[in-house]
Amino acid sequence: MVVGRLFDPRLWLAAIPWLIAAAGPVDAEQASSLPSTLASTATPGIDPKTPCAGADNHQFDFWLGDWQVSDGKTGQIIATDHVDALYGHCVIRQRMRFTGATYRRPGTPFPLAGISISRFDGQQWLQLWADNQWGAIVLKGNRRDDGAIELTSALPSRGRDMRLVWYPAADGVRIEQFGAKAGSGVWERYVDLVYRRLPGPHRHH
Repeated sequence: MVVGRLFDPRLWLAAIPWLIAAAGPVDAEQASSLPSTLASTATPGIDPKTPCAGADNHQFDFWLGDWQVSDGKTGQIIATDHVDALYGHCVIRQRMRFTGATYRRPGTPFPLAGISISRFDGQQWLQLWADNQWGAIVLKGNRRDDGAIELTSALPSRGRDMRLVWYPAADGVRIEQFGAKAGSGVWERYVDLVYRRLPGPHRHH
């Protein structure tokens, strides 16, 4: 039958090489092309095989590790913090857990705990902090001439701006914290966080 021959699978298999040749060669560059708004913002001078090997991506290396965190005024231990680098040092991840009432939301029966993700985007640091009580904060900024890293709110959170400054030290890290009514520029200093490395092996949960 003619119909049977039209749908003979052997005929279709034999035709595949001809169909491929008729379509022409595949342009590899076109197949892997990026959206123009993404490709045009690629940072020049970055090795695509090791995109986060540059010095800028290592500016937070002094913060990496397992830490015991104290109140800068009283010296009381208030938290533990684990900070590590992920994805070829492209992402800095923080996992912090407070042990008492510091920054606890009124009426909440459990301590504050949260995480942050930081990334150098080629021009500046961007950080997102999110926790189990207050919400989220988005910060941006750069390393200063004195070696400290200063990040300020990229957008207000609950009607306020935040500013954090990381100071590396020979025996740890100090983080200064400031808050202000959104857009006011009048900063109130919060408790300094003093970091000391936890002794011996430590696993963060």
